[in-house]
Amino acid sequence: MRLPLLLISLPLLALLTDVYLFRRHLRHAPRWLKVLWWSLTGVVLVAVSLAVLFQVKFRGTIDINVAMWAFYAFFLVYMPKWFYSILSLFDYLPHLWHKPRSRWGHIVGSALALFVAASILYGAFYARQHPVYNERTISFDRLPEGFDGYRIVQFSDLHIETLGSAGRYLPEWVDRINSLHPDLIVFTGDLVNRQGGELPPFMDELSRLSATDGVYSVLGNHDYGDYYHWTSPADQAKTLQKLIADEGHMGWHMLNNRSVYLHRGNDSIALIGVENWGMPPFPQYGRLNEAYPARNDSTFKILLSHNPLHWRHEVIPRTNIDLTLSGHTHAMQLKLGWKGFEYSLAEPMYPEWSGLYVAPDGHHKLYVNEGIGCVFLPIRIGARPEITIITLKKDS
Repeated sequence: MRLPLLLISLPLLALLTDVYLFRRHLRHAPRWLKVLWWSLTGVVLVAVSLAVLFQVKFRGTIDINVAMWAFYAFFLVYMPKWFYSILSLFDYLPHLWHKPRSRWGHIVGSALALFVAASILYGAFYARQHPVYNERTISFDRLPEGFDGYRIVQFSDLHIETLGSAGRYLPEWVDRINSLHPDLIVFTGDLVNRQGGELPPFMDELSRLSATDGVYSVLGNHDYGDYYHWTSPADQAKTLQKLIADEGHMGWHMLNNRSVYLHRGNDSIALIGVENWGMPPFPQYGRLNEAYPARNDSTFKILLSHNPLHWRHEVIPRTNIDLTLSGHTHAMQLKLGWKGFEYSLAEPMYPEWSGLYVAPDGHHKLYVNEGIGCVFLPIRIGARPEITIITLKKDS
């Protein structure tokens, strides 16, 4: 959304909501309550307007967490109001038949508003700080015998700058991953949020990650620094190279359009990594031909590619890569439903947005990790941070 439209639409929608609620409930309230109501409205609207202005127009001029919590305060205040307002409008329907106003919209709207407020509080102060550890067993007929039972831990989209208070849980997450004794750890992009200088304070902790075959990573769209206000392109390029070097100093192996072989006895598999491959407006730096030229050979192959759209647009039609591991979507940090039926606003843009997918040919498989960090809002509702434990099994 363009900056002027965003600056106008959000405050206007909020103001209209407050006028409606004021006229319905506070017209005859004491003067001090009216002053308090409109003072709080002014503070929240000014805060969110400044957050939009500084983060979109003057990127990098204020702490991203300040802007995120300003947005959070706005939605914590107004999302319950919007749900209540919509439902309470139904109370006026009896007027069409010249009957008194109903109260059912008020009652149901109040209950829903309380539920929405509780969910927003839960999503910010508990859910985003406590990952789920999803264990998945994925079977393949081409998997070499030596890799039957091979365990991979995948995590993604850390967005370190936005961890905020959740950062104190990082040692616990690292300890938990190490306690799983994985054969391989993979990170599928967006280690930082706006620029590589966010990483150094966390390097000691992340360097403790340990797996038999090591830790491998790829770049995500945020890692390139395209969402930061740079003084020059040279500074951006220099910071990106430092980020790559810092990952190496942590003992991670960056697969920037390259591949390696992993061995178990006489058996081997290929681990391939590409730079970010995205549809516009996201950058497309991934070069699968460069990373692994023999894309259809008989070797069992695992691909690390940040954006799951890569699987649909290039991996399936042009390769026989067995398993692709991606992140990027976050499930929009909002997932509704229950086991067996889940929906996220990510779905219209990303047909594969969370969990395991199998192509119609039955060969190509994709796992999309919902990530750990946050963007825009420090909140996760129904889409808890995810660390995935994948066990490879050979079909008998």
